[in-house]
Amino acid sequence: MVARRSASLGKQLQDLFAKVGSFYPFRQNFLLTPEVKQKFTEKLRRDPTEFHGTKVANAVRTDGLKLVLADGSWVCYRLSGTEPVVRVYSEARSEKDLAKLSEAAKAWIFE
Repeated sequence: MVARRSASLGKQLQDLFAKVGSFYPFRQNFLLTPEVKQKFTEKLRRDPTEFHGTKVANAVRTDGLKLVLADGSWVCYRLSGTEPVVRVYSEARSEKDLAKLSEAAKAWIFE
């Protein structure tokens, strides 16, 4: 692609983001006590209609629970099968929104 388009990978990414906008991903791991893990596992069985003050547009259960929000951002929770950890993946359109979403994702685990 670099040779064919005569543009660096960085330039091609810049052009792509100019067309579709930017996306900011983040991954966190949280260690769970047995009590928190049990409570959180129950919570994962439900499909919330709202998350962090935003309507949940879709709940995907392909690999954990992925909540796709109405604004296009999302958060995905995956419990580890080998250790007492939940992995949280999130993505938003701005760094500011990602910071807020990541904090809300953490809070949802421990509330």
